[in-house]
Amino acid sequence: MLPSALHRVGQSAHHRPAFAYPRGVSEPEVTRICVEALGVVIPLDVRGPDLASAVGQAWQDCRTTSPPDQTAISVAVDGPADADVSGLDIAEVLHRLSPAVTHAAIAARAGELVMLHAAGLADPDTGATAILVAPSGTGKTTAARTLGTHFAYLTDETAGIDRDGTMIPYAKPLSIIRTGHVKDQVAPSELGLRTVERPCHVAGLFIVSRDAQHGAEPAVAPLETIDALAAMAPEASFLGQLDHPLHRLADVVHRVGGAHRVTYSEAHTLEPMVRSLLEKAAR
Repeated sequence: MLPSALHRVGQSAHHRPAFAYPRGVSEPEVTRICVEALGVVIPLDVRGPDLASAVGQAWQDCRTTSPPDQTAISVAVDGPADADVSGLDIAEVLHRLSPAVTHAAIAARAGELVMLHAAGLADPDTGATAILVAPSGTGKTTAARTLGTHFAYLTDETAGIDRDGTMIPYAKPLSIIRTGHVKDQVAPSELGLRTVERPCHVAGLFIVSRDAQHGAEPAVAPLETIDALAAMAPEASFLGQLDHPLHRLADVVHRVGGAHRVTYSEAHTLEPMVRSLLEKAAR
């Protein structure tokens, strides 16, 4: 079922009257677009051809023909009061749709996957994956966009890790500041980011922190398991719904041979560190 937290995103019953199309104006056609997020197929019922085209373009790298696993999220430009996601224009709708899909996906996988606020980048030949854990709004998208031209882009938002260390891709659109106050939602392929067709597995875990005043080279320091857990727990979604949640986090840390804390100034300086890790994992 669609999580209640997503219901009517961008609307308030206290401030918006019920919508009715003007007499003589027909309701716009609904296009169903299915996207795959963290292994969950989520149907989007999009009202109007222009919005459907924009949603299809932004989410092209997640689109699937598989049958849906969830109740549909209804999506519309300012109009019907029963839309789950709406906005005053297409850009605002796309901006609100991304977190709605993410929340639906992580809610569906709660209790199954370790889900970390992180960017995921993989060796396209081996599937070995580096996870860069960081709070929202601290540079994960910039790092994923920068490094995704060297490695395969898996996500810039949520790293979903199964019990066997499999990394579940979520190639959502990246939120890019171009003009105005609303970020554009751009498909990874439109940004020239690389993709991977093979299964991916976790090979490295970095707790990253950007400091504009830091030197040219990243500072990398190994973390004790207890310190790694303390850093990871606040960035884990639905952690309490896992069986033995701290053990699940520790399993991820031990699987990759320990976590590291990384302080850096610019995303491009992370490339040698990630490359070295993935090359070692391939040996």
